[in-house]
Amino acid sequence: CMMQIEPLTKMLKMCKEKGIHTAVDTAGYVPFESFEKVLPYTDLFLYDIKLFDSEKHKKYTGVSNKLILENLKKLLSAGAKIWVRIPIVPSVNDSIEEMRKIKYFLDECGTPEKIELLPYHPMGESKSQALGKSPHLFEIPDSEKMEPLIEIFG
Repeated sequence: CMMQIEPLTKMLKMCKEKGIHTAVDTAGYVPFESFEKVLPYTDLFLYDIKLFDSEKHKKYTGVSNKLILENLKKLLSAGAKIWVRIPIVPSVNDSIEEMRKIKYFLDECGTPEKIELLPYHPMGESKSQALGKSPHLFEIPDSEKMEPLIEIFG
């Protein structure tokens, strides 16, 4: 939705005027000026961090995470209410080391209200197929895999 900033801002403003709680789900890969436009009308940001390692982030998403992490820092500094969500994808970001890097980063720049670790789910596979792309097939992490990762954020 952040890629359509003008209609998003208009919709959020209308919702706020009517007393409707607003939330923006974002990967954070937009200029910070876009966040500045929606910040006054957004009660909650659902903010994804997929990887802390920049090279791995570029390999798996196609873009650097520098802007994403900078925007998160700025939003936290601005006092935005943020729930950080980390999708756990086996063999991509499911290591203790990767989670510790994310935790350290969050501790350094300001702790969000909530941190959620979300186990990978295959819902996007049908989207890939519909676009004529081969989907990446990953295992769904079980609770045994998730528990030590969740404990890091304690």
